[in-house]
Amino acid sequence: MFPDHSPRNKQKASTEMSTLVISNQRTEEMVGDLELLDPEYRLYVGNQAQRMAWCLQDGDAIVLPMPVSEEFLRYVTATLGIARDSVRVLVPPPGRLGEGVLSQDRLTDEDFLTALRESVQAHGIDNILPFHFDSSVAELTRELGLDKATPGFGFLDQSGGRLLNSKSTFRALAGGTGAPVPPGGVFSSRKEAETFLWERLLSQGQPAILKQDFHVAGFGNEIVSPSSGIDPLGALRTVTAESRTDLDAYLTERWPWLTDGGRNHVVIEQYLPESTPIYAEVRIEEHGVEFTGHGEMRMKPVLNGLIVPAPSAELPAFAGFLNAVHRLCRPIHAMGYRGIVSIDAIVTPDRNILINEFNCRTGGSTHIHRIGERIVGDGYFEERVLVELRRCTFPDFATTVQALSDQGLAYDPATRTGVLITVDDNSASGGFGEYCVVARDAEHARELENAVADLLAPLCAKD
Repeated sequence: MFPDHSPRNKQKASTEMSTLVISNQRTEEMVGDLELLDPEYRLYVGNQAQRMAWCLQDGDAIVLPMPVSEEFLRYVTATLGIARDSVRVLVPPPGRLGEGVLSQDRLTDEDFLTALRESVQAHGIDNILPFHFDSSVAELTRELGLDKATPGFGFLDQSGGRLLNSKSTFRALAGGTGAPVPPGGVFSSRKEAETFLWERLLSQGQPAILKQDFHVAGFGNEIVSPSSGIDPLGALRTVTAESRTDLDAYLTERWPWLTDGGRNHVVIEQYLPESTPIYAEVRIEEHGVEFTGHGEMRMKPVLNGLIVPAPSAELPAFAGFLNAVHRLCRPIHAMGYRGIVSIDAIVTPDRNILINEFNCRTGGSTHIHRIGERIVGDGYFEERVLVELRRCTFPDFATTVQALSDQGLAYDPATRTGVLITVDDNSASGGFGEYCVVARDAEHARELENAVADLLAPLCAKD
């Protein structure tokens, strides 16, 4: 068990250190072939990459897949209390997949590498923080001479990041540590998967969730149900299979997608409708495991925001969940991984908590906890509720910030409440912005969220 559940202050150990932040939100080791991602979705994650700007400190450099407005950068750095001129932003030339993802060809572009080396030298950078430490980042780390100073690099350099972002690896480690998980298994054979699905779940009236071994935020998941009416929370869709013939037809069509062309396993679990998804974020350091925080995931039907801390923390089962998280992290620590781990779970209708995956990388929650630690300040986890909303449509950034200020909704350091724009919607198609409400309690958070919606709706209609 953790010594206590109060988040630690993750400020740099020394003001001398500077960090190279790399916001590679999607990589082939996370999701498979990047070319299979919808072009609009690639632009969405490229815009979403702005989140990691909230991890910046004086003297840092950040690599983003897409340009970001100077207004937004000044807003973020001013809110964080750091000098905008001390931070350098680098965007490599578009690659074969455009500008939405930091593909390997972009990170190895010669002109970009030259600019990156100059930044590392000029800023005295001796630390690296990618969203995902894949093989491309490992190669870049060596190129920049940062490998010896990077904790856990030996493990990450041997595809350890890919290993620990695998859902099948999670099932193995969860089984070994006795972590409570939904009934299920790991399959490489289509025939064995069909037998398990039909005999153990569908024929018993139980729906199942099928997961690609590598994907994020529910985009690699589908639900198969023996009856209609199951909402696909945490998945792209629900497919009805009333007979084994229906199931065979579904697997014939989708097995190549589920296995990434036969290269990966498929994880199959019993799907428990009406469950609430939650997570715990920790950091594995050389000395052990440190607790960062926890929250609830808002699904629409895939991840669309967070509530921090998780309202379910008051349940009797929550202490057991945190205890299981700690047990699960022990073998990860022993393997040599150092960095952030996000552990996902569900609160079932009968108030049990089952863990269903982990992600050993910077998480979609990391920037929210950094905002809590560095902006809201000590005690944020006990004294405030942070609610994040994604895929929002804003008018232009300056108009949005001014409107929030005029209506008294902008974040106020004096009251430690208000609204922060966490991602600027600067895309051509819109709908990519994000904001975070900092409130005294859940009721106050709802009031602020409703006030923002009422404020933005007419502004967007005019825009």
